Amino acid sequence: MSQLDTKKLFIMLALMLATPALCHAQGQQTPFDPVVMETPWGQRVVPTIDTYIEMKIFEQLKPGQKWSEGELIRRKLLAEHQTGQLKLRRYPWKILDGIYALGRDDKEQQIYLLDTGKGLLLIDPSYEPWDGDVVEEIRRLGYDISQVKWVLLTHCHIDHSQSCHIWHDRGAKIYVGDGDAHPVESGNTLVAAWILPKDQQNFTPTSVDQHVFDSDVLQFGSITLHAIRTPGHTPGSTCYYLYHRGKHILFSGDVALHNGRHAWMGNSYADWDQYLKDVEKLSNFTLFGKDIRFDLLLPGHGTVDLENGQRSVEQTATIVRNIVARRKSGEKIDWVDPYPWNWLQGVIYEKAK
Repeated sequence: MSQLDTKKLFIMLALMLATPALCHAQGQQTPFDPVVMETPWGQRVVPTIDTYIEMKIFEQLKPGQKWSEGELIRRKLLAEHQTGQLKLRRYPWKILDGIYALGRDDKEQQIYLLDTGKGLLLIDPSYEPWDGDVVEEIRRLGYDISQVKWVLLTHCHIDHSQSCHIWHDRGAKIYVGDGDAHPVESGNTLVAAWILPKDQQNFTPTSVDQHVFDSDVLQFGSITLHAIRTPGHTPGSTCYYLYHRGKHILFSGDVALHNGRHAWMGNSYADWDQYLKDVEKLSNFTLFGKDIRFDLLLPGHGTVDLENGQRSVEQTATIVRNIVARRKSGEKIDWVDPYPWNWLQGVIYEKAK
């Protein structure tokens, strides 16, 4: 072999070895930067458009004005968002190292992806028609969908669980709170009949690999989740506590959401008294005898609290307590919007100095 041929061979080998790494680098993209806002009381959050509008109304109304007087503000901001002038979050975005939010930019549904070091954990994979978006977002983060080893549901409702069967077919194991396992496996009325009646027939029953019980400790690679049974919303509704990167994190599903927003309870099996016990349990959560105050609140819908998530949990308990008392007095009520409700109460926020 001549010196020229030898040189060509070395060049070819170098290119062959470099190509895979080069292709990976070109294919991998970074998550989008979240738009972080500050609430009227000084809490850092990643808001949905609805929360953004409510915060702005709260800030711009003057004491004595009615909440309805903020309608012009709402219309203006909503129009700006719809035309792209007002840009909020885009998916996927990074919450903390190894924890990402997935979803659709124009929706308030939250899906979470955790890198456990030994595979990916997907929490509440949501609707079947969203699967293509979720797959692309996982790839944008530099992962392959074959790395998704586990799917964990906070509860059985179709907006959290419809695509479970797709991930199960891909090889992921499905984890569900014990009381919601049968609905997922049978596709019975609990999954959709009271939420999206027409979609009941579009739910594909999925085998559940592990039933989750209260206080179960679930180990996924380096990630340790503590199960907190909260069955008022659905019989098997379960929240999950994680300590990660020095932060106390709660994956709350629909049980507790930003600033006291509560779960939808308009179905025949929802139990308001139990639900109140659930949110009070979260408000006073302890582990190994130690009081836990949540830093991050990662709910199934809406705005994500990047700090002082405990406040939102306690606000939810306050509002649910109010609803339960009013229902017991004979009032027909099953929904309260936190921002306008607090405005009606005359609440004035001051930012901590």
